[in-house]
Amino acid sequence: MATINVSITSPITLAQYAQTLPQNDPSRTFVENMVAQSDLMAAIPILPAQMGKRAFMDIASLPSVGFRAINTAAPEASGTFNLREEDTFFIDEYIKVDRAVVDRLGMEHRARQEQLMSTALSQMFSQQLIKGDRSSNPSGPDGFQVRCLNVGTNWFHNSAASGGAALSLAQLDALYWAVNKPTHWIFPRALMPYADVAARSSTLTNQSFVYGEDVNVGIGKRLVKYKGLPILFGYEPDDTPDLLPMNEVASGGGSAVTGSIYCVSLREGGIYAIEQTPLSVIDEGLITGQPFWSTHVKWDWGVAREHPRAVARLDSIAAATIVA
Repeated sequence: MATINVSITSPITLAQYAQTLPQNDPSRTFVENMVAQSDLMAAIPILPAQMGKRAFMDIASLPSVGFRAINTAAPEASGTFNLREEDTFFIDEYIKVDRAVVDRLGMEHRARQEQLMSTALSQMFSQQLIKGDRSSNPSGPDGFQVRCLNVGTNWFHNSAASGGAALSLAQLDALYWAVNKPTHWIFPRALMPYADVAARSSTLTNQSFVYGEDVNVGIGKRLVKYKGLPILFGYEPDDTPDLLPMNEVASGGGSAVTGSIYCVSLREGGIYAIEQTPLSVIDEGLITGQPFWSTHVKWDWGVAREHPRAVARLDSIAAATIVA
């Protein structure tokens, strides 16, 4: 049986993948537009899967060590590991455009339809990374939220009050220290104006909200950092809901008006995306016997959390001025 070639052999972002494609490859234009739409999609690294799975070992326990007395045997010990694996899942989308519409509006209309699909797929990818839940939709991977279920370990409450409370930087700091080698924050977009206010505040002395440049998308997009880590929020305002809408019920109850912040370690050995088949765009031309131009978009991908402390969640955050 012939070996199926995997897409990559080392960690790579989608922006870097796009740079490997020829300039005239429709996949390159499609991927570049996807990355430009979502800062989370631009930041997450992708590693290869084999036969639809990525297997790895995480540490279950360290070996015991100690001193040895004279004339005694040396202690023997070894650590233990958990062998785990994560799956990839299939995306096959067809963009069909009536040839009569193309005759009227030109091939530019077909390109516009492909651009809309790339935007929709970018948003879907980002939403799946956060909210994916195989218990309700087994066709896709588990996202960050359902991987953060241990209160006090990777799930924290910003407030115990009904309706939550303004983000406490003390709680945000606790979230940071709960993650192994954190690389990014993921904020609800509705909280970003309050991060701007915090960056200007004279009352939050020595706090580290600063501005930087988003080097992932290569277009000089401005971003906010806290503790030196970039704050991601998904995508710009659109007709679809925000990536992290403020529609959660706080741990203390009340109306569904609060949101969550995630601290993540987007890296090999942390939490990352995996793929079996690279994202590709295939121009199928006119469909035989039908009046449609067809474009096929395919991608087999998933999510892998290699380190058990690679992501943590802080919930019960209200849209209000950030406090110390």
